[in-house]
Amino acid sequence: MLRDGDQGWQESVRAWLRALAQVAFLDTPLQGALLLVAIALLSPWSAIGAGLGAAFAIVLGRRLFDQSAPEWAAGLGGYDAALVGLAWSGVLSRGGGPATLFPLAILACLALRRPVCRLAQRCHLPALGLPGLLSVWISLLAFTVLKADFWSFDKTPAPGMADYAGAVALVAAAMASKNLRSAAVAAMGAAIVAMSLFALESDPRTLGSAGLWAFTVAPALFAFPATLLPGSRQGWIAAATAASTATMIWLAWPHFGLLGDIPPLMAPLFIGIWVAILTVLGRNRDLFLDPELQHAAKLIADARNGGGTCVLTGAGISTASGIPDYTSGAWLAPDVPLYRYSFQAFLADRGSRVLYWDACAWFRECVLKAAPNPAHRALVDLEHVGLVDVTITQNVDGLHQAAGSSDVIELHGAIDRVHCLLCGTSLGWPADPEWRHNDMFCPQCSGFLKPAVIAFGEDILPATWRGAQAAAVCKVFLVAGSQLAVSSAATLTATARANGATCIFVTTGWLAVPVFPGDRVLVYPVERALPVLAAYLGLPTALGKGQS
Repeated sequence: MLRDGDQGWQESVRAWLRALAQVAFLDTPLQGALLLVAIALLSPWSAIGAGLGAAFAIVLGRRLFDQSAPEWAAGLGGYDAALVGLAWSGVLSRGGGPATLFPLAILACLALRRPVCRLAQRCHLPALGLPGLLSVWISLLAFTVLKADFWSFDKTPAPGMADYAGAVALVAAAMASKNLRSAAVAAMGAAIVAMSLFALESDPRTLGSAGLWAFTVAPALFAFPATLLPGSRQGWIAAATAASTATMIWLAWPHFGLLGDIPPLMAPLFIGIWVAILTVLGRNRDLFLDPELQHAAKLIADARNGGGTCVLTGAGISTASGIPDYTSGAWLAPDVPLYRYSFQAFLADRGSRVLYWDACAWFRECVLKAAPNPAHRALVDLEHVGLVDVTITQNVDGLHQAAGSSDVIELHGAIDRVHCLLCGTSLGWPADPEWRHNDMFCPQCSGFLKPAVIAFGEDILPATWRGAQAAAVCKVFLVAGSQLAVSSAATLTATARANGATCIFVTTGWLAVPVFPGDRVLVYPVERALPVLAAYLGLPTALGKGQS
Protein backbone atom coordinates (compact mmCIF):
# COMPACT_ATOMS: atom_id res chain seq x y z
CA MET A 1 0.00 0.00 0.00
CA LEU A 2 2.45 2.67 1.19
CA ARG A 3 6.19 2.49 0.98
CA ASP A 4 8.91 4.92 2.00
CA GLY A 5 12.42 3.93 1.05
CA ASP A 6 13.41 0.85 2.98
CA GLN A 7 10.31 0.95 5.18
CA GLY A 8 7.87 -1.87 4.50
CA TRP A 9 4.21 -1.26 3.86
CA GLN A 10 3.28 -2.43 7.34
CA GLU A 11 5.54 0.15 8.99
CA SER A 12 4.12 2.77 6.61
CA VAL A 13 0.53 1.92 7.53
CA ARG A 14 1.35 2.11 11.24
CA ALA A 15 3.06 5.48 10.75
CA TRP A 16 0.05 6.69 8.73
CA LEU A 17 -2.41 5.69 11.46
CA ARG A 18 -0.21 7.25 14.15
CA ALA A 19 -0.20 10.49 12.16
CA LEU A 20 -4.00 10.48 12.21
CA ALA A 21 -3.96 9.71 15.94
CA GLN A 22 -1.67 12.67 16.61
CA VAL A 23 -4.45 15.00 15.45
CA ALA A 24 -6.21 14.32 18.77
CA PHE A 25 -3.04 14.04 20.91
CA LEU A 26 -3.11 10.23 20.61
CA ASP A 27 -0.31 8.00 19.42
CA THR A 28 -1.19 4.37 18.58
CA PRO A 29 -2.34 2.94 15.24
CA LEU A 30 -5.56 1.65 16.83
CA GLN A 31 -6.37 5.10 18.18
CA GLY A 32 -5.72 6.56 14.73
CA ALA A 33 -8.06 4.03 13.14
CA LEU A 34 -10.82 4.82 15.65
CA LEU A 35 -10.42 8.52 15.02
CA LEU A 36 -10.56 8.05 11.24
CA VAL A 37 -13.79 6.02 11.48
CA ALA A 38 -15.30 8.68 13.77
CA ILE A 39 -14.51 11.39 11.24
CA ALA A 40 -15.96 9.26 8.45
CA LEU A 41 -19.28 8.93 10.33
CA LEU A 42 -19.63 12.70 10.38
CA SER A 43 -18.09 13.47 7.00
CA PRO A 44 -16.71 10.81 4.64
CA TRP A 45 -14.89 13.40 2.60
CA SER A 46 -13.22 14.78 5.72
CA ALA A 47 -11.94 11.30 6.47
CA ILE A 48 -10.72 10.97 2.88
CA GLY A 49 -8.99 14.36 3.09
CA ALA A 50 -7.30 13.57 6.40
CA GLY A 51 -6.25 10.14 5.18
CA LEU A 52 -4.83 11.49 1.92
CA GLY A 53 -2.99 14.30 3.68
CA ALA A 54 -1.35 11.94 6.15
CA ALA A 55 -0.54 9.48 3.35
CA PHE A 56 1.21 12.16 1.28
CA ALA A 57 3.26 13.11 4.34
CA ILE A 58 4.25 9.52 5.06
CA VAL A 59 5.31 8.91 1.45
CA LEU A 60 7.14 12.20 0.94
CA GLY A 61 8.29 13.13 4.45
CA ARG A 62 11.59 11.23 4.52
CA ARG A 63 12.28 11.38 0.80
CA LEU A 64 11.92 15.12 0.32
CA PHE A 65 11.96 16.73 3.75
CA ASP A 66 14.61 14.84 5.73
CA GLN A 67 12.37 13.58 8.52
CA SER A 68 14.17 11.41 11.05
CA ALA A 69 13.20 7.75 11.33
CA PRO A 70 11.67 8.13 14.86
CA GLU A 71 9.74 11.24 13.80
CA TRP A 72 8.42 9.46 10.72
CA ALA A 73 7.50 6.27 12.59
CA ALA A 74 5.62 8.22 15.28
CA GLY A 75 3.59 10.07 12.65
CA LEU A 76 4.88 13.42 13.87
CA GLY A 77 5.52 14.57 10.32
CA GLY A 78 2.06 13.59 9.13
CA TYR A 79 -0.55 15.03 11.46
CA ASP A 80 -0.04 18.57 10.13
CA ALA A 81 -0.87 17.26 6.67
CA ALA A 82 -3.88 15.41 8.08
CA LEU A 83 -5.20 18.73 9.41
CA VAL A 84 -4.73 20.24 5.97
CA GLY A 85 -6.66 17.32 4.47
CA LEU A 86 -9.53 17.89 6.90
CA ALA A 87 -9.77 21.52 5.81
CA TRP A 88 -9.58 20.65 2.10
CA SER A 89 -12.30 18.00 2.31
CA GLY A 90 -14.96 20.30 0.83
CA VAL A 91 -12.78 21.10 -2.18
CA LEU A 92 -11.99 17.41 -2.65
CA SER A 93 -15.69 16.51 -2.56
CA ARG A 94 -16.40 18.86 -5.47
CA GLY A 95 -13.41 17.67 -7.53
CA GLY A 96 -12.41 19.60 -10.62
CA GLY A 97 -9.46 21.92 -11.08
CA PRO A 98 -9.29 23.33 -7.53
CA ALA A 99 -8.90 19.83 -6.08
CA THR A 100 -5.70 19.32 -8.10
CA LEU A 101 -4.08 22.01 -5.95
CA PHE A 102 -4.36 19.81 -2.86
CA PRO A 103 -0.90 18.20 -3.29
CA LEU A 104 0.61 21.70 -3.39
CA ALA A 105 -1.00 22.50 -0.04
CA ILE A 106 0.50 19.31 1.44
CA LEU A 107 3.94 20.16 0.04
CA ALA A 108 3.66 23.65 1.53
CA CYS A 109 2.74 22.11 4.89
CA LEU A 110 5.71 19.72 4.81
CA ALA A 111 8.05 22.54 3.76
CA LEU A 112 6.83 24.74 6.64
CA ARG A 113 7.26 22.06 9.28
CA ARG A 114 11.04 22.21 9.64
CA PRO A 115 11.41 26.02 10.08
CA VAL A 116 8.32 26.25 12.29
CA CYS A 117 9.57 23.43 14.52
CA ARG A 118 13.00 25.05 14.79
CA LEU A 119 11.44 28.35 15.83
CA ALA A 120 9.26 26.59 18.39
CA GLN A 121 12.27 24.72 19.80
CA ARG A 122 14.15 27.98 20.29
CA CYS A 123 11.17 29.21 22.31
CA HIS A 124 10.96 25.88 24.20
CA LEU A 125 7.41 25.38 22.96
CA PRO A 126 5.81 22.54 20.98
CA ALA A 127 5.02 23.36 17.36
CA LEU A 128 1.71 21.47 17.66
CA GLY A 129 -0.15 21.67 14.32
CA LEU A 130 0.98 25.19 13.46
CA PRO A 131 2.47 24.22 10.04
CA GLY A 132 -0.86 22.67 9.09
CA LEU A 133 -2.85 25.66 10.34
CA LEU A 134 -0.65 28.09 8.41
CA SER A 135 -1.05 25.96 5.28
CA VAL A 136 -4.84 26.07 5.62
CA TRP A 137 -4.84 29.83 6.05
CA ILE A 138 -2.58 30.18 2.99
CA SER A 139 -5.00 27.96 1.08
CA LEU A 140 -7.92 30.14 2.14
CA LEU A 141 -6.06 33.24 0.99
CA ALA A 142 -5.37 31.64 -2.37
CA PHE A 143 -9.03 30.67 -2.84
CA THR A 144 -10.11 34.18 -1.84
CA VAL A 145 -7.82 35.68 -4.48
CA LEU A 146 -9.20 33.22 -7.03
CA LYS A 147 -12.75 34.03 -5.85
CA ALA A 148 -13.40 30.33 -5.36
CA ASP A 149 -15.35 28.55 -2.63
CA PHE A 150 -13.24 26.63 -0.13
CA TRP A 151 -15.59 25.22 2.49
CA SER A 152 -18.80 23.93 0.93
CA PHE A 153 -19.34 20.23 0.15
CA ASP A 154 -20.92 18.74 -2.95
CA LYS A 155 -24.21 17.06 -2.07
CA THR A 156 -22.95 15.60 1.20
CA PRO A 157 -25.84 14.40 3.41
CA ALA A 158 -25.90 15.86 6.90
CA PRO A 159 -25.03 13.35 9.63
CA GLY A 160 -27.83 12.16 11.85
CA MET A 161 -27.90 11.89 15.62
CA ALA A 162 -26.80 8.25 15.41
CA ASP A 163 -23.75 9.36 13.44
CA TYR A 164 -22.92 11.99 16.07
CA ALA A 165 -23.36 9.45 18.84
CA GLY A 166 -21.18 6.90 17.09
CA ALA A 167 -18.46 9.43 16.36
CA VAL A 168 -18.41 10.68 19.95
CA ALA A 169 -18.28 7.10 21.25
CA LEU A 170 -15.32 6.21 18.99
CA VAL A 171 -13.36 9.35 19.91
CA ALA A 172 -14.10 8.75 23.59
CA ALA A 173 -12.91 5.15 23.28
CA ALA A 174 -9.69 6.26 21.58
CA MET A 175 -9.01 8.85 24.28
CA ALA A 176 -9.91 6.48 27.10
CA SER A 177 -7.50 3.88 25.76
CA LYS A 178 -4.70 6.40 26.28
CA ASN A 179 -5.80 8.00 29.55
CA LEU A 180 -9.21 7.23 31.02
CA ARG A 181 -9.18 10.02 33.57
CA SER A 182 -8.15 12.67 31.04
CA ALA A 183 -10.76 11.39 28.58
CA ALA A 184 -13.48 11.66 31.24
CA VAL A 185 -12.51 15.23 32.11
CA ALA A 186 -12.39 16.18 28.41
CA ALA A 187 -15.82 14.63 27.83
CA MET A 188 -17.24 16.44 30.84
CA GLY A 189 -15.83 19.75 29.64
CA ALA A 190 -17.23 19.22 26.14
CA ALA A 191 -20.64 18.30 27.55
CA ILE A 192 -20.77 21.40 29.73
CA VAL A 193 -19.93 23.64 26.79
CA ALA A 194 -22.41 21.87 24.50
CA MET A 195 -25.20 22.25 27.09
CA SER A 196 -24.28 25.88 27.59
CA LEU A 197 -24.56 26.51 23.86
CA PHE A 198 -27.92 24.74 23.80
CA ALA A 199 -29.14 26.88 26.68
CA LEU A 200 -28.06 29.97 24.77
CA GLU A 201 -30.11 28.71 21.80
CA SER A 202 -27.01 28.09 19.73
CA ASP A 203 -26.84 24.81 17.81
CA PRO A 204 -23.76 22.94 19.14
CA ARG A 205 -23.59 20.90 15.92
CA THR A 206 -22.70 23.87 13.71
CA LEU A 207 -19.04 24.60 12.98
CA GLY A 208 -19.18 27.98 14.69
CA SER A 209 -20.56 26.54 17.91
CA ALA A 210 -19.20 23.01 17.89
CA GLY A 211 -15.72 24.33 17.26
CA LEU A 212 -15.74 25.81 20.73
CA TRP A 213 -15.75 22.38 22.33
CA ALA A 214 -14.61 20.10 19.52
CA PHE A 215 -11.57 22.19 18.56
CA THR A 216 -10.84 23.91 21.87
CA VAL A 217 -12.21 22.71 25.21
CA ALA A 218 -12.04 18.94 24.86
CA PRO A 219 -8.53 18.70 23.29
CA ALA A 220 -7.14 21.34 25.69
CA LEU A 221 -8.39 19.40 28.71
CA PHE A 222 -7.04 16.15 27.26
CA ALA A 223 -3.69 17.26 25.83
CA PHE A 224 -1.79 18.12 28.99
CA PRO A 225 -2.62 15.27 31.42
CA ALA A 226 -2.63 12.64 28.65
CA THR A 227 0.23 13.67 26.36
CA LEU A 228 2.18 16.83 27.14
CA LEU A 229 2.54 16.34 30.92
CA PRO A 230 1.44 12.76 31.64
CA GLY A 231 1.42 11.84 35.31
CA SER A 232 2.12 15.37 36.51
CA ARG A 233 -0.22 17.29 38.81
CA GLN A 234 0.75 20.45 37.00
CA GLY A 235 -0.76 18.91 33.87
CA TRP A 236 -4.22 19.50 35.28
CA ILE A 237 -3.46 23.13 36.12
CA ALA A 238 -2.07 23.63 32.64
CA ALA A 239 -5.13 21.91 31.10
CA ALA A 240 -7.54 24.23 32.90
CA THR A 241 -5.45 27.25 31.93
CA ALA A 242 -5.29 26.17 28.28
CA ALA A 243 -9.02 25.42 28.05
CA SER A 244 -10.11 28.71 29.63
CA THR A 245 -7.62 30.76 27.59
CA ALA A 246 -8.56 29.06 24.34
CA THR A 247 -12.26 29.52 25.05
CA MET A 248 -11.82 33.25 25.62
CA ILE A 249 -9.78 33.57 22.44
CA TRP A 250 -12.41 31.63 20.47
CA LEU A 251 -15.24 33.84 21.74
CA ALA A 252 -13.28 37.05 21.18
CA TRP A 253 -11.92 36.05 17.76
CA PRO A 254 -14.72 37.69 15.67
CA HIS A 255 -13.98 40.99 17.41
CA PHE A 256 -10.27 41.06 16.50
CA GLY A 257 -10.68 43.31 13.46
CA LEU A 258 -9.22 41.68 10.37
CA LEU A 259 -8.99 38.34 12.19
CA GLY A 260 -12.77 38.20 12.19
CA ASP A 261 -12.68 37.23 8.51
CA ILE A 262 -10.26 34.34 9.17
CA PRO A 263 -11.72 31.16 10.69
CA PRO A 264 -10.00 30.40 14.02
CA LEU A 265 -9.92 26.64 13.47
CA MET A 266 -7.25 25.25 15.83
CA ALA A 267 -5.60 28.62 16.56
CA PRO A 268 -7.33 29.24 19.94
CA LEU A 269 -6.31 25.74 21.09
CA PHE A 270 -2.68 26.22 20.10
CA ILE A 271 -2.50 29.67 21.66
CA GLY A 272 -4.18 28.38 24.82
CA ILE A 273 -1.65 25.55 25.11
CA TRP A 274 1.29 27.90 24.59
CA VAL A 275 -0.08 30.37 27.16
CA ALA A 276 -0.53 27.53 29.66
CA ILE A 277 3.02 26.30 29.08
CA LEU A 278 4.46 29.79 29.52
CA THR A 279 2.47 30.65 32.63
CA VAL A 280 2.34 27.29 34.42
CA LEU A 281 5.74 25.86 33.49
CA GLY A 282 7.71 29.09 33.11
CA ARG A 283 11.36 29.05 32.17
CA ASN A 284 11.66 25.35 32.98
CA ARG A 285 9.18 24.37 30.26
CA ASP A 286 11.93 22.69 28.21
CA LEU A 287 12.57 20.29 31.08
CA PHE A 288 8.91 19.68 31.90
CA LEU A 289 8.20 18.78 28.27
CA ASP A 290 11.29 16.63 27.83
CA PRO A 291 10.20 12.98 27.37
CA GLU A 292 13.39 11.84 29.15
CA LEU A 293 12.39 13.68 32.33
CA GLN A 294 8.81 12.46 32.03
CA HIS A 295 9.96 8.85 31.73
CA ALA A 296 12.36 9.34 34.64
CA ALA A 297 9.55 10.72 36.81
CA LYS A 298 7.35 7.74 36.00
CA LEU A 299 10.13 5.30 36.89
CA ILE A 300 10.63 6.96 40.28
CA ALA A 301 6.89 7.12 40.98
CA ASP A 302 6.43 3.44 40.10
CA ALA A 303 9.43 2.44 42.25
CA ARG A 304 7.93 3.86 45.45
CA ASN A 305 5.79 0.76 45.93
CA GLY A 306 8.35 -1.78 44.77
CA GLY A 307 12.10 -1.57 45.25
CA GLY A 308 12.50 2.14 45.89
CA THR A 309 14.92 4.71 44.51
CA CYS A 310 18.55 5.11 45.57
CA VAL A 311 20.41 8.30 44.69
CA LEU A 312 24.14 8.58 44.04
CA THR A 313 25.46 12.14 43.90
CA GLY A 314 28.80 13.45 42.75
CA ALA A 315 30.66 16.73 42.53
CA GLY A 316 28.23 18.12 39.93
CA ILE A 317 25.52 18.61 42.55
CA SER A 318 27.75 20.83 44.70
CA THR A 319 29.56 22.92 42.09
CA ALA A 320 26.42 25.07 41.85
CA SER A 321 26.98 25.89 45.54
CA GLY A 322 30.44 27.20 44.74
CA ILE A 323 32.36 24.11 45.86
CA PRO A 324 35.12 22.93 43.50
CA ASP A 325 35.25 19.32 42.38
CA TYR A 326 37.19 17.49 45.12
CA THR A 327 38.62 14.95 42.71
CA SER A 328 39.65 17.60 40.16
CA GLY A 329 42.57 18.69 42.32
CA ALA A 330 41.49 22.37 42.42
CA TRP A 331 42.21 22.32 46.15
CA LEU A 332 45.80 21.09 45.69
CA ALA A 333 48.93 23.17 45.27
CA PRO A 334 49.67 23.19 41.51
CA ASP A 335 53.45 22.86 41.90
CA VAL A 336 53.29 19.79 44.19
CA PRO A 337 53.33 16.27 42.67
CA LEU A 338 50.02 14.49 43.12
CA TYR A 339 51.57 11.50 44.91
CA ARG A 340 52.47 13.79 47.83
CA TYR A 341 48.75 13.91 48.65
CA SER A 342 48.26 10.14 48.61
CA PHE A 343 47.37 8.07 51.64
CA GLN A 344 50.70 6.26 51.49
CA ALA A 345 52.59 9.57 51.51
CA PHE A 346 50.49 10.81 54.43
CA LEU A 347 51.56 7.79 56.48
CA ALA A 348 55.22 7.94 55.46
CA ASP A 349 56.19 11.60 55.34
CA ARG A 350 55.56 14.53 57.69
CA GLY A 351 55.87 17.04 54.85
CA SER A 352 53.10 15.23 52.99
CA ARG A 353 50.94 15.27 56.10
CA VAL A 354 51.29 19.05 56.33
CA LEU A 355 50.41 19.41 52.63
CA TYR A 356 47.34 17.21 53.05
CA TRP A 357 46.13 19.06 56.15
CA ASP A 358 46.61 22.44 54.41
CA ALA A 359 44.72 21.30 51.31
CA CYS A 360 41.84 19.93 53.35
CA ALA A 361 41.72 23.10 55.45
CA TRP A 362 41.41 25.17 52.26
CA PHE A 363 38.66 22.91 50.96
CA ARG A 364 36.88 23.11 54.32
CA GLU A 365 36.88 26.91 54.11
CA CYS A 366 35.12 26.66 50.74
CA VAL A 367 32.52 24.34 52.26
CA LEU A 368 31.90 26.64 55.23
CA LYS A 369 30.96 29.44 52.82
CA ALA A 370 28.61 27.23 50.78
CA ALA A 371 24.91 26.55 51.17
CA PRO A 372 22.66 23.84 49.75
CA ASN A 373 21.29 24.58 46.29
CA PRO A 374 17.93 23.65 44.69
CA ALA A 375 19.22 20.18 43.77
CA HIS A 376 19.94 19.33 47.42
CA ARG A 377 16.55 20.67 48.50
CA ALA A 378 14.76 18.71 45.78
CA LEU A 379 16.25 15.46 47.08
CA VAL A 380 15.08 16.37 50.58
CA ASP A 381 11.52 16.86 49.30
CA LEU A 382 11.65 13.56 47.42
CA GLU A 383 12.92 11.77 50.52
CA HIS A 384 10.22 13.26 52.76
CA VAL A 385 7.43 11.85 50.57
CA GLY A 386 9.06 8.45 50.19
CA LEU A 387 10.19 8.81 46.58
CA VAL A 388 13.88 8.59 47.57
CA ASP A 389 14.94 5.99 50.10
CA VAL A 390 18.63 6.76 50.60
CA THR A 391 21.25 9.11 49.19
CA ILE A 392 24.81 7.91 48.65
CA THR A 393 27.18 10.80 48.06
CA GLN A 394 30.73 10.95 46.79
CA ASN A 395 30.92 14.49 48.17
CA VAL A 396 32.42 15.39 51.52
CA ASP A 397 30.74 18.78 52.02
CA GLY A 398 27.75 17.72 54.16
CA LEU A 399 25.33 19.80 52.08
CA HIS A 400 22.80 16.98 51.85
CA GLN A 401 22.48 16.92 55.64
CA ALA A 402 22.48 20.72 55.79
CA ALA A 403 19.55 20.74 53.35
CA GLY A 404 17.63 18.27 55.52
CA SER A 405 18.32 14.81 54.08
CA SER A 406 18.26 12.27 56.90
CA ASP A 407 19.45 9.05 55.25
CA VAL A 408 22.83 9.87 53.72
CA ILE A 409 25.81 7.57 53.18
CA GLU A 410 29.02 9.58 52.85
CA LEU A 411 31.09 7.33 50.64
CA HIS A 412 34.28 9.40 50.87
CA GLY A 413 33.89 10.83 54.36
CA ALA A 414 33.20 14.36 55.56
CA ILE A 415 35.45 17.42 55.54
CA ASP A 416 33.98 18.84 58.76
CA ARG A 417 35.60 16.13 60.93
CA VAL A 418 38.98 14.61 61.66
CA HIS A 419 39.42 11.02 62.77
CA CYS A 420 41.97 8.63 64.16
CA LEU A 421 43.42 6.19 61.67
CA LEU A 422 43.99 3.65 64.45
CA CYS A 423 40.90 3.62 66.68
CA GLY A 424 38.45 5.60 64.52
CA THR A 425 37.75 8.31 67.11
CA SER A 426 36.00 11.28 65.46
CA LEU A 427 36.89 14.83 66.52
CA GLY A 428 36.25 18.38 65.41
CA TRP A 429 38.88 20.38 63.56
CA PRO A 430 41.62 21.99 65.65
CA ALA A 431 41.07 25.67 66.30
CA ASP A 432 44.48 26.64 64.93
CA PRO A 433 46.63 25.05 62.20
CA GLU A 434 48.56 23.01 64.76
CA TRP A 435 49.50 20.45 62.08
CA ARG A 436 52.03 22.90 60.66
CA HIS A 437 54.04 22.71 63.85
CA ASN A 438 53.43 19.18 65.13
CA ASP A 439 51.89 15.95 63.94
CA MET A 440 48.30 15.50 65.08
CA PHE A 441 47.76 12.48 67.36
CA CYS A 442 44.63 10.90 68.80
CA PRO A 443 44.10 11.72 72.50
CA GLN A 444 42.69 8.20 73.01
CA CYS A 445 45.30 5.94 71.43
CA SER A 446 48.01 8.25 70.00
CA GLY A 447 47.30 7.17 66.44
CA PHE A 448 47.59 9.65 63.56
CA LEU A 449 44.70 12.09 63.20
CA LYS A 450 43.69 12.85 59.63
CA PRO A 451 40.88 14.86 58.00
CA ALA A 452 37.99 12.41 57.70
CA VAL A 453 37.96 12.28 53.91
CA ILE A 454 39.25 9.47 51.72
CA ALA A 455 42.67 10.29 50.29
CA PHE A 456 44.06 8.98 47.02
CA GLY A 457 44.85 5.30 47.52
CA GLU A 458 42.87 5.02 50.75
CA ASP A 459 40.16 2.38 51.11
CA ILE A 460 36.55 3.26 51.86
CA LEU A 461 35.61 2.22 55.38
CA PRO A 462 34.22 -1.36 55.27
CA ALA A 463 31.01 -0.48 57.14
CA THR A 464 30.36 2.46 54.77
CA TRP A 465 30.93 0.28 51.73
CA ARG A 466 28.60 -2.45 53.00
CA GLY A 467 25.88 0.12 53.63
CA ALA A 468 26.30 1.63 50.17
CA GLN A 469 26.12 -1.73 48.44
CA ALA A 470 22.98 -2.64 50.38
CA ALA A 471 21.38 0.67 49.45
CA ALA A 472 22.20 0.11 45.77
CA VAL A 473 19.83 -2.87 45.74
CA CYS A 474 16.88 -0.87 44.47
CA LYS A 475 14.39 -0.46 41.63
CA VAL A 476 15.72 2.87 40.34
CA PHE A 477 19.30 4.10 40.65
CA LEU A 478 19.42 7.88 40.18
CA VAL A 479 22.91 9.25 39.49
CA ALA A 480 23.08 13.03 39.84
CA GLY A 481 26.17 15.06 39.03
CA SER A 482 28.63 12.19 38.68
CA GLN A 483 30.41 10.88 35.60
CA LEU A 484 31.04 7.60 37.46
CA ALA A 485 34.75 7.78 36.67
CA VAL A 486 35.64 6.69 40.22
CA SER A 487 35.70 2.92 40.58
CA SER A 488 33.52 2.86 43.71
CA ALA A 489 30.73 4.78 41.94
CA ALA A 490 30.96 2.55 38.87
CA THR A 491 30.84 -0.54 41.08
CA LEU A 492 27.71 0.67 42.87
CA THR A 493 26.06 1.31 39.50
CA ALA A 494 26.93 -2.23 38.45
CA THR A 495 25.51 -3.55 41.73
CA ALA A 496 22.25 -1.74 41.10
CA ARG A 497 22.04 -3.09 37.55
CA ALA A 498 22.81 -6.64 38.71
CA ASN A 499 19.77 -6.42 40.98
CA GLY A 500 17.47 -5.26 38.20
CA ALA A 501 17.59 -1.50 38.71
CA THR A 502 16.96 1.00 35.92
CA CYS A 503 19.45 3.88 35.90
CA ILE A 504 18.68 7.57 35.52
CA PHE A 505 21.68 9.80 34.82
CA VAL A 506 21.59 13.56 35.35
CA THR A 507 24.79 15.04 33.98
CA THR A 508 26.13 17.55 31.50
CA GLY A 509 29.35 15.61 30.93
CA TRP A 510 30.36 12.25 29.57
CA LEU A 511 29.66 9.01 31.41
CA ALA A 512 32.32 6.41 32.19
CA VAL A 513 29.75 3.58 32.17
CA PRO A 514 27.56 2.31 29.33
CA VAL A 515 23.94 3.43 29.03
CA PHE A 516 21.55 0.48 28.70
CA PRO A 517 18.18 0.35 26.90
CA GLY A 518 15.53 1.63 29.28
CA ASP A 519 17.93 3.98 31.09
CA ARG A 520 17.16 7.70 31.01
CA VAL A 521 19.74 10.44 30.52
CA LEU A 522 18.90 14.05 31.46
CA VAL A 523 21.52 16.33 29.94
CA TYR A 524 20.90 19.29 32.22
CA PRO A 525 22.63 20.83 35.23
CA VAL A 526 21.44 18.96 38.31
CA GLU A 527 20.41 22.19 40.04
CA ARG A 528 17.84 22.62 37.25
CA ALA A 529 16.85 19.04 36.56
CA LEU A 530 16.22 17.72 40.09
CA PRO A 531 13.84 20.52 41.18
CA VAL A 532 11.81 20.10 37.98
CA LEU A 533 11.81 16.32 38.43
CA ALA A 534 10.47 16.80 41.96
CA ALA A 535 7.89 19.31 40.76
CA TYR A 536 6.76 16.91 38.04
CA LEU A 537 6.22 14.33 40.78
CA GLY A 538 3.91 16.70 42.64
CA LEU A 539 6.37 18.72 44.73
CA PRO A 540 6.31 22.22 43.16
CA THR A 541 7.93 23.76 46.25
CA ALA A 542 11.14 22.05 45.15
CA LEU A 543 11.50 24.66 42.42
CA GLY A 544 12.13 27.26 45.06
CA LYS A 545 12.07 31.00 44.78
CA GLY A 546 12.85 32.24 41.30
CA GLN A 547 12.89 28.73 39.82
CA SER A 548 9.40 28.61 38.35
